[in-house]
Amino acid sequence: MPIDRHIVSVVIPTLGRETLALCQDALAKQTRQPDEVIVVLDRERRGVAWGRNEGIARAKGDLIALADDDGIPPPDWLERLVGALDRHDAAAAGGTFQETDPLLDAIRRRTVLPTLEQIDQGGLVGNGGNILFKRAWLAACEQEDGYIFNPSFQCAGEDWELIWRLRKRGAKMVFVPNPVTHLRRATARQHFRHSFHRGVGIAVLFRAMQADPSGIVPQDSLLWGEGGKKTKPRWLKALWLKILGPFERHMFQRAGHFWLFWLGEKCQSAGFVWEMCRSMVAPPGERSARTRGQAASFPMEPRS
Repeated sequence: MPIDRHIVSVVIPTLGRETLALCQDALAKQTRQPDEVIVVLDRERRGVAWGRNEGIARAKGDLIALADDDGIPPPDWLERLVGALDRHDAAAAGGTFQETDPLLDAIRRRTVLPTLEQIDQGGLVGNGGNILFKRAWLAACEQEDGYIFNPSFQCAGEDWELIWRLRKRGAKMVFVPNPVTHLRRATARQHFRHSFHRGVGIAVLFRAMQADPSGIVPQDSLLWGEGGKKTKPRWLKALWLKILGPFERHMFQRAGHFWLFWLGEKCQSAGFVWEMCRSMVAPPGERSARTRGQAASFPMEPRS
C-alpha cells in the first residue's frame, strides 16, 4: 500500500528492447508500488522527448516518474524519491546510474557524487532515467512553453533543457543517492556516436542560453557558467581541454578505457562544432525556430 497520498505514474519510453521486461519486473517489486506504469513504444523513432511527452499526457498521477527501458530501479527507488520530494517540497527529485558496461562505468566514476540526500544547486539532478517530477511544474512548462520535453532534442540533452526551464521558474531539485542499474552496453562505435549527438545537444542548449536573459544555467559548464549562474564562455580553457585533453589518465584503471573516453570527447566537440556551423548557415526562420525550441530535424540515434 502507498505510504503517502500521491498518485504516482511511471513513464517508460521504449524502442521495444528485451530489457524492458526487466525494468517492468523491478517496478513490480517496489516497496512503494507505482499506481500506473505507462509504456510508450516509439515505432517511428520520433525520439525520447516525444515518448516522454506522450507518456506524461496519458498519465493520471500528480507525480510523474521517468524510467528508461534499460534501467533497473532498486526496490526502494520510488519510496525514496517520493519521500525526498515531500520532505523538501521540491519540484523534482532524482539521481544517477550504476553502469554495468565497463567503459561507461569507468567514465561515470570520474565524478564523485554526494552520498547524502541534499538540495541540488545545479548539476546533480537531471538524468531522465532516474527522476520524479511534480506534475504541476511540468504542466506550467507545457502551458507557457508549448511542450514539456523540447522536441528539438531528439538525440541528447532534452532532460537538461527541461531542468533549465524549471530552474528559471524557481523550481527546487533534490538529489537522491540511489542509483538505477543501467544495462546499456557501448561498443566503441556506439560511444563515439552517442558522444557526437551529445555535442549536438550541448550546442542547441548553448544557443538557447545565449539568447536567454535570465542568467540561470542547468549545470556547471565552461560554456555557460558555474554555481547556477551564467557567465561568458571560457573558450580558451574549453579548447585546451577538448583539443589536447582531457588529462585524466590517472582516473582510469585501464588505458584502453581512457583512450576511448578521450576520443569520445573529440567526437562530442565535433558534434558541437557541426551543429554551431549548421546553425550559422541555416535560413533565419529555421534558426529562430531551433532557438525557440520548435521541432528541428536532427539525425536520430537509437537509445542503447
